[in-house]
Amino acid sequence: MSNNKTTTRLNAFANKITSQHGEDGIIQYILQHIPPVPKVCVDLGAWDGKFLSNTFSLWHDNRWEGILIEGDRERCDAIKRNYCSLYNCRVFNQFIKSTGDGSIDSLFIKNGIDPNIGLISIDIDSYDYHVWKKMEYVNPHIIIIEHNHTIPGYVDYHDPEGKLFLRCSAKSLETLGTEKGYKLVCCTVTNSLFIKKEIFSDEFFPDMPVEYLFDYSRCYPPKLSANTSTTGNNLIHVFYGSPSRMQKISALLTKYFALLMHQKYKYPSREVLKECKNAGLMFYP
Repeated sequence: MSNNKTTTRLNAFANKITSQHGEDGIIQYILQHIPPVPKVCVDLGAWDGKFLSNTFSLWHDNRWEGILIEGDRERCDAIKRNYCSLYNCRVFNQFIKSTGDGSIDSLFIKNGIDPNIGLISIDIDSYDYHVWKKMEYVNPHIIIIEHNHTIPGYVDYHDPEGKLFLRCSAKSLETLGTEKGYKLVCCTVTNSLFIKKEIFSDEFFPDMPVEYLFDYSRCYPPKLSANTSTTGNNLIHVFYGSPSRMQKISALLTKYFALLMHQKYKYPSREVLKECKNAGLMFYP
């Protein structure tokens, strides 16, 4: 530990090249203040290789090897067509699961890829938390993983495994990172950034909890946002704390018109309800 501790949030070094919230610049700052790491990056949920990418500038501009994993075949074909002949990229058309043959560990083992990598970006809009939790073979120095930005930094919640609803909070990722030997160093609007504890220095990185690092600029509790694209629960209103009178009325009207129009109104599973209750989350009505 240094006597010159910093409390500066790394968001001050944000610079957007292709990333959504300036993660490109934050990654460069991190790389400049840690020992050299393997110049291999993994993009889990790579899209077309460039769109809102946290790794594009590494393999495109800084001669890293890129391992790009994307479930959509057309997007994978676009990556191969546009980049693979010019850059050091390997592309895998696969939807990643947390365990089994579809896991990130299994992909690395099957393809003989060295597990010691510089960085992994996990952004699959679903089981991100459990993919990282079950990842044991792949050994990244830096981890960027998406959190639900509508859940405040002080709320510890993640979906039960296999039950997609609110995904996970930054607080739950901080807890998981601590268990796995990582230190949270930054939160952008939608991503939590971690480095291995053994390369952490409080001279360059804030030794502060997620409550301090969290970006509250687009977080408006008590109403939270569920994963509407997969669960069909876009009609459910979720709150942290008690909703206001107007929010209660809005929730009731939403349910009334949904039933009137025969729209899907699926209540969360018992497993999700239990986890929400433990985290202090409530549903209305």
